[in-house]
Amino acid sequence: MRRARIRPVPFVIAAVAAFALWAGKAAPAQEYPNKPIRIIVPYNAGGVVDSVGRLVAAHVAESAGQPVIVENRPGASAMAGMQQCAQAPADGHTTCLALPDPLYYNPLLFKTMPYDGARAFAPVINIGFTSNLLAANIKAPFDSYKEMIAYAKANPGKINWGTWGPATLPDIYLRWLHARTGAQMTGVAYRGAAQTNPALISGEIDVMYTGFGVAGRQIDAKQVKPIVALTGARSDYMPELPTLAEQGDDPGMQSYFGLWTAAGTPKPAIDRLNREVTKAIAQANVQAAYKSFTMAFKPNTPEQFAAFMKEDGEAVARVFKRIGIEPTDAPQ
Repeated sequence: MRRARIRPVPFVIAAVAAFALWAGKAAPAQEYPNKPIRIIVPYNAGGVVDSVGRLVAAHVAESAGQPVIVENRPGASAMAGMQQCAQAPADGHTTCLALPDPLYYNPLLFKTMPYDGARAFAPVINIGFTSNLLAANIKAPFDSYKEMIAYAKANPGKINWGTWGPATLPDIYLRWLHARTGAQMTGVAYRGAAQTNPALISGEIDVMYTGFGVAGRQIDAKQVKPIVALTGARSDYMPELPTLAEQGDDPGMQSYFGLWTAAGTPKPAIDRLNREVTKAIAQANVQAAYKSFTMAFKPNTPEQFAAFMKEDGEAVARVFKRIGIEPTDAPQ
């Protein structure tokens, strides 16, 4: 006897497909975060960015219920660490905490880059603005901005100016002053502020770009001396110090820290991370650190941060055009 072949009935197939679709929708998506969060800092440990990142990370971990790991990935003008962040899965579990240099300055300085600064990252939050100045070794043969420029003109290349590598804010300020004043100083690259600070105190370099929070202690200890404030108005931390704007040589670039994640990260994850960081910054020990580092924070949404980035990026591009910087090969 031949067995009858059982054929799938169309309505049975449809029912199975509908059940599978319902089951898929019914299964709740895992809430963010559901695994450890990485914060990549593209600079050496010990600097202000790194220090603030670790303080914030501890509070985010406690509030979000997941470990938050800060990783230092310096190199290639901060591009090494930022590349890792850009190539990470777009789920919000890998972030990068940095100055704007690797997003705005690098594309204007280098012909090739391992990521697209304008498209590879999703803004999370503006961590805060810093208040900065130029400080000099205590034995430097000048005590003011005008004296520094005059000395540099009379002694081309003799002043060693510490930077954090090509495309960083200290490097851009040096290039700006070269273009504005004609004074020639020698840039000496280090991997972050943690290395330039001791180099200035020892006399290995003569001038460096630094924050009032760091320099204030060194000025009080007579290890370094202030030269000029890199602020639009005189700083509350040292109101007697003239500003670069008063000298007519201020490029108007803003110094701030931002937190980004990979482009394409779901908005709920970005919003949650924004809220967690905002709560962390409000904690007493983080506020004390902000005061020590002379940083200022104003709560902002990812959308507000994105709008600010667009405006600041356009301002930076105008500065680069005025300096006349031509892109070169990227550093290794």
